Amino acid sequence: MQLKGKRVLVTGAAGFIGSHLVDALVNEGCITLGLDDLSNGTLSNLSHHEETSLFSFIKGDIKDEATVMHLARKVDIIFHEAAFVSVPRSVVHPRECHSINVTGTLNVLEAARLLDVQKVVIASSAAVYGDDPTVPKVETMIPMASSPYAASKIAAEAYLHSYHEVHGMDTTALRYFNVYGPRQEASPYSGAISIFRSNILEGKPPVIFGDGGQSRDFIHVQDVVNANLLAATAPEAAGETINIGTGVASTVRDVVEIMLKICGKPELKYKIAPEREGDVRHSLASIEKAKNILGFKPSLPLEIGLKDYLAGEIS
Repeated sequence: MQLKGKRVLVTGAAGFIGSHLVDALVNEGCITLGLDDLSNGTLSNLSHHEETSLFSFIKGDIKDEATVMHLARKVDIIFHEAAFVSVPRSVVHPRECHSINVTGTLNVLEAARLLDVQKVVIASSAAVYGDDPTVPKVETMIPMASSPYAASKIAAEAYLHSYHEVHGMDTTALRYFNVYGPRQEASPYSGAISIFRSNILEGKPPVIFGDGGQSRDFIHVQDVVNANLLAATAPEAAGETINIGTGVASTVRDVVEIMLKICGKPELKYKIAPEREGDVRHSLASIEKAKNILGFKPSLPLEIGLKDYLAGEIS
């Protein structure tokens, strides 16, 4: 399937990943609708599309069946990025997490089924692997609901798979690993890299929890966007759940040292804080399935990706 000329809906369009996806779709020549309730996203992420005839923004809630149904009438493909994204907050607000991540996904699937939408791609998460220490993480591993957030993503994936099996819908779930890049703002619930960036730009030493030897599979947002486009156009992706990472592990300590070097602030060094309870020691994606089914190949190694993220901030 070719994307040019397709009518596309992006939920969570004003968010970090969703806004980059909008950019790519408009660039591909897609007629793109963006849905967001602006609880996390911001319109400034989409302001450069104000004069673009190919893009329209609708403020609305993914939990509202009528809104989702109305927008799905107009599209061929849905990229479902809207989500409750915080593991800690999901523990405090499990019902809200469920209503957004599970009921919201069900709203998308039902609308897509009733209106014969050609393709649905949803954002899932490496959180579904829970505390299992096995690396790399392979899609055949049994999911572990180590938090309400993880449980909600597992449930969303299960619904996606059931709609493929029962209704023959073309659906794909992408399990994102540690995504970073421009427009990712620091908050208590954002990724570590965005928090390190904020500290460094404020002249504060970044804080590492534990010894810094814990490792993650950090992937640049542009590679995640590319994976979404591939998933939308690869027939073999129908009904599949696929890891999206780089297949390369980097320690948190190495990330901080690279960022300090890029910004020319090695004197800041970093501070060590006590290890946080429940932190997974190592997380790494197996991306063999992404390579074989999508033809996916990460294009931005960590140091190059970090330079892109820190562009304009380098002294």
